[in-house]
Amino acid sequence: MNNKHGMTFDAFLKNFKLHVSKLGFKNSIQKDYILKILFYSDEHLTAEQIAFKVKEEYNIDVGIATVYRTVKFFEDLNIIDSLDVGDSVKRYELKISEHHDHLVCTSCHKIIEFSDDIIEEKQESIAKDNNFILKDHAMIIYGLCEDCQ
Repeated sequence: MNNKHGMTFDAFLKNFKLHVSKLGFKNSIQKDYILKILFYSDEHLTAEQIAFKVKEEYNIDVGIATVYRTVKFFEDLNIIDSLDVGDSVKRYELKISEHHDHLVCTSCHKIIEFSDDIIEEKQESIAKDNNFILKDHAMIIYGLCEDCQ
């Protein structure tokens, strides 16, 4: 069992393939390996990094255009999130872990994930006070990390 996601990759992949099939889409080996890279990554990866890792770790050639189409497809299915840290480059992560927010260093682009129950409660309270139904949110705090201060 993978502690990060609460399931094995094989179980995740099986569920993904079933979901994609029900929606009438075809799956491919490239999608499987891109998912595998994202599943096991502790980083927020760019499309270029994903393509490199698929080749390096699994010896599968995947073109950068295929990676971009695939991550767009995954975003449309709402199984990955993209994050732009201010350098106009999207980074990707699976959306199956616990909700978290991000601290982004504006100097080195380091990304630190964090969770805070008080912030979550305050956002729900603000939504309620404004008769707003909160569906999702993304918080990114920009600043300088310890190394860049």
